[in-house]
Amino acid sequence: MKPQIIRTETGEELVVLTRREYDALVAAIDDEEDEDRAAAQLADAYLAEEEAGRGAAIPHWFVKLVVQYGSPVAAARAHHGSTLAGLADATGIPQDTLIRFERAEADPDDEQRHRIASHTGIEPNWLH
Repeated sequence: MKPQIIRTETGEELVVLTRREYDALVAAIDDEEDEDRAAAQLADAYLAEEEAGRGAAIPHWFVKLVVQYGSPVAAARAHHGSTLAGLADATGIPQDTLIRFERAEADPDDEQRHRIASHTGIEPNWLH
């Protein structure tokens, strides 16, 4: 459906959307905010490694995966080609916990980072 535009007496334009279109718009904004948070976390990790004198912490290809998949854990799983169930079985981390990591609703602790990294073939510090 095409949005309806209403012009007020003062010239301001108002847009009328269906509820479905509005919900889709809000979901898209939330997805972008999740991607922004994941990118900010990666940038923070990179800067921390630089300040510690350890050089670039996260390779470009992994950063691209994080942007594509929305979180470092989701990117690691995609890189390895694991299913959510497969990653849960291999790491002993419950699927509902992994889902929260992938949605950037929670961060893995050090032990969980090492288990995920070991299974997916990435560095644990990439999962911050």
